[in-house]
Amino acid sequence: MTRERLGLGLREVEPSPAPLAPVVSLAHSLQQALQGAVFPLTAEQLTWVARENEAPSHVLSQLGALPRGRFPSVEAVVHAVEDLTA
Repeated sequence: MTRERLGLGLREVEPSPAPLAPVVSLAHSLQQALQGAVFPLTAEQLTWVARENEAPSHVLSQLGALPRGRFPSVEAVVHAVEDLTA
């Protein structure tokens, strides 16, 4: 670091700015997207509920990639999506 920069009051390491929005967890995103769902539901039905709840496109993509079968709860959906992204 040069003396000129120090003279201007600049630190050697500038702090990073605070994030603009809090990071939302996968589980929280899915819970919001599936609010009001009555389980068990298929992946197709889960996607429909999420669309009705105006879920973001990345959540719809994750639900659309789920395997066939019925999911008994939001927790089961979260685990299945986590398995896909792992």
